[in-house]
Amino acid sequence: MKSFYLFAILIICQASDDLYQITLMSYNVMLLPSILVFERDQITRAHLLTKAKFLHTSDILCLQEVFENKPSEILLDSLMKTYSYSTPILGNDEDRDEWNDIWNDHISSNPLKFVSGGVTILSKWPIIYAGQYFYKHACSAHTFVRTGFVYAKILYKKKLNFTIHVFGTHLQPNDHRGCYLYGEDKIREKQMMELHEFIQSRNISQDELVFILGDMNINKYHSKQYETMLEILNVNPQYLHSSSVPCSWDSSYNAMTNSKHDNQLLDYIFLRRDHTPKDSLWYNSITDRLASKQWHLLGRNHSFYNVRNIPLLELSDHYPVLGFFRQTQHQWSRRQSGVITYVKFVTADTNLPVIIVDRELRIAKSANETGALFLITNNGTPRRHRCLRSEQYVLLIDGHKSNFYLSNEKVLRMKYGREQVNRYLKIIQLDHHSTCIRTNSTIVFQSRSATGNFYIKNRSAHLCFCTHDRQQAQLFRFIEIERKNISCHITPEK
Repeated sequence: MKSFYLFAILIICQASDDLYQITLMSYNVMLLPSILVFERDQITRAHLLTKAKFLHTSDILCLQEVFENKPSEILLDSLMKTYSYSTPILGNDEDRDEWNDIWNDHISSNPLKFVSGGVTILSKWPIIYAGQYFYKHACSAHTFVRTGFVYAKILYKKKLNFTIHVFGTHLQPNDHRGCYLYGEDKIREKQMMELHEFIQSRNISQDELVFILGDMNINKYHSKQYETMLEILNVNPQYLHSSSVPCSWDSSYNAMTNSKHDNQLLDYIFLRRDHTPKDSLWYNSITDRLASKQWHLLGRNHSFYNVRNIPLLELSDHYPVLGFFRQTQHQWSRRQSGVITYVKFVTADTNLPVIIVDRELRIAKSANETGALFLITNNGTPRRHRCLRSEQYVLLIDGHKSNFYLSNEKVLRMKYGREQVNRYLKIIQLDHHSTCIRTNSTIVFQSRSATGNFYIKNRSAHLCFCTHDRQQAQLFRFIEIERKNISCHITPEK
């Protein structure tokens, strides 16, 4: 009998250990309907998402805004090897027969609802049941979206079997147009009530985990809305792990966001209160991953003089959020992907610093003069990837006056406002071709114009784009002064 009890305790401990290793991820990938983003190069970004290793690290992955067919197919096809099981995309007409159940089907059949809900759940473990539910309430642009939630019942089995219930959703966005009757906050509350009541109606055993995850469009730092969400959904508060950045929508440093809005935390992986194991703590961690390769918003072949065709390393306007228990054996990196980098340039042959005189870049007459300080970025904002590679397009920003950018004029001049920036300034490393350009590397700068590629040359005490011949280009040494880990600043609630 004693050995039986020891065996039973061993089984329980093993079960708990297995359960605590489960990890989930939620990610709004912003693959929008082409009618909304006529010129955006979503195909290239989808291919870059396929190379993002972090997308393959969780047991269960919920994606939002997988709207546009071609880029969505590229991404989802690449994830099939990692995630053997998946639900169809919410509201996708072609996959209607693949659901076990559909609720409020009459809503999705409305001719005004012609855009899919863009939500799908992928899993490394068998999905034994999949259903889609369409919200009765929506407003503004989401009037035309088959918005709702996806429900996946998953058999999580490492050594023992556990039933996991996962609800993935994308709630009413904030676009401040067309929600005059109720307002966006009330619409989201109504949607959450529908989700909560559905879960209640399932009579799920309290021994089984119930997760709610997705882009909730409710800012954690707007305490009233956030507390209302916790109460309606009956979920525990979001505990951010020490490795997390504080926001999932970063208008300070993510070039795909709208900088007119405050930084926000909109994405969550919640655990229902009455389905939480005792003595456990469920963490979320937001990670600011960047692409492995630079891309252009409007495509590389688009007219180069278009000021909107910025070079980017962002993968989406949202950052992904991970969910895991305190006892998990997984280790999450504490190092952020994005940094701000301050640099100086000196001539490679005479060691003379580059200075700024009346907003014009020149070479100093003496090595004792203090060189100008610049921010250098291979992204659309001051944030750049830790690795700066040769042949990448960069932006040069005044290190002391961050709104002054190197312009596209022939003579090198700093001008106020991002609309003045030279979008096609390329940095080219000439010596010891390491993966990343390192301090003291020898470089030249190239820029494009209507008449071809030009290199920076020193002529008559001025730096200018005035030679086609790389052999005549001014050689500079790249001197890195400082790197700063950066994170979105949260504005306290007023």
